[in-house]
Amino acid sequence: MVRESHLNYYLISIILILSFSKGLLASYGLNEIISQLMIESLIVLLFLKSMYNVFNNKSITAPGFVINMFLLGLIVISYFLTHVDTLKMVLFVRGYFIYYMFFYALFNLDISAMKKNKIKRLIIFLFIIQILATIEKLLTFGTGEVHIGTMSYGEGSLATIMPLMAIAYLISNYLVYNKIKYVFISLLFIMIGLASSKIGILYYVIVLYVYLIYIYSEIKHPFLNTVFLRKIIPSTIFLSILLMLFVSLNPRANPENEVGGSVDIEYLIEYSVRYQTMTRGIEGDGRFDAPGVALDRMTDGGLLNVLVGFGPGELTKSSYLKYKKPLLEKYKIGYGGRIGLVLIMMQLGIIGVIIFLVFHALLYIRIKKLYNNHKVKDKYKIYLMTFLGFSLIYFLDFFTYSNSFLGNPALVLTYFYSFYYVYTYDELYKDKTLESRV
Repeated sequence: MVRESHLNYYLISIILILSFSKGLLASYGLNEIISQLMIESLIVLLFLKSMYNVFNNKSITAPGFVINMFLLGLIVISYFLTHVDTLKMVLFVRGYFIYYMFFYALFNLDISAMKKNKIKRLIIFLFIIQILATIEKLLTFGTGEVHIGTMSYGEGSLATIMPLMAIAYLISNYLVYNKIKYVFISLLFIMIGLASSKIGILYYVIVLYVYLIYIYSEIKHPFLNTVFLRKIIPSTIFLSILLMLFVSLNPRANPENEVGGSVDIEYLIEYSVRYQTMTRGIEGDGRFDAPGVALDRMTDGGLLNVLVGFGPGELTKSSYLKYKKPLLEKYKIGYGGRIGLVLIMMQLGIIGVIIFLVFHALLYIRIKKLYNNHKVKDKYKIYLMTFLGFSLIYFLDFFTYSNSFLGNPALVLTYFYSFYYVYTYDELYKDKTLESRV
């Protein structure tokens, strides 16, 4: 059993390290497709090991499994009703379910408490490395939407979503331990967005901060409690100063369009709205407009397309398929169509979106129930709050920003491991009253 736990630990660690290193490996000439295939192959191996345990133990743990079976059934139905190419369907299933294989493997492998904690520390280390990689990027290349830490060579949206995940953990630590250093370290992760000229991180950090304060205050202190205010007011002031500094240093965020420009909130909001509703001769260029345009395209195809989409994999990008950019070339939807909502809705319809969201809502609800138990110690509330923050980021990304959480292995695997870690945390179950809550 000990050797088995060691082997599982090393396999999971390699998968995570590769996931966080795709961009770094690409800069040394290894195509990201190759590194992705390496990650997926190791996940399949991990899953097969877990299934061996399932057959031996005659038991399986699979949160949300029924929901995912409904989704798989919908994929099959949509495939036959829409007559989408088989290759497209296979690529879609592979891209979507590979990470769920990792998720379910975790629950059915022997992983000791010590190894769970070592994997958690590895993930924290891999996030910290992104700060160092960003500093190196600024010194070598300057600002731009390439070299997003070590994670990707050109996936610019990561520069917003990845820092938010780190900041969720840091804010949770701050609220529990009341140490301003966690707010300061958050600045270093905001810098990752600055290095890629991202403005969205400004708004999302505020939303995340307010949300985590709210759920913390629900349990720890009521609003207007003096202890709570002494904790929140300094961090709010400090964070506001940091955000103003960010606006000044980001040329896209200030009216002078230069580093060191003025802080003009009215300009920032006006620019952001204009950017999200922009049009460059094609519909759906802005993120705010894209869902409506996508729904119009589906309505034109009839009720069937509205319910089950145009088919699983219809928007898959591959050199083996007719369209390299099907969303743009076939459906005439611009940049804004890259958000998760549009991609899932157009391929699996309204029903697919509902089933997809139910699964992630279930994960959130289960962790929120654990968090609401007052007998859980503050130390463990940090991890529970972190996952609740991850959930918020997941939904924000899906509805308003990108598809990073649908396909980037570093983000998805961190999200799933976080759920596994807090859901199976050994200390939680020392209190027998919690066992019935799971």
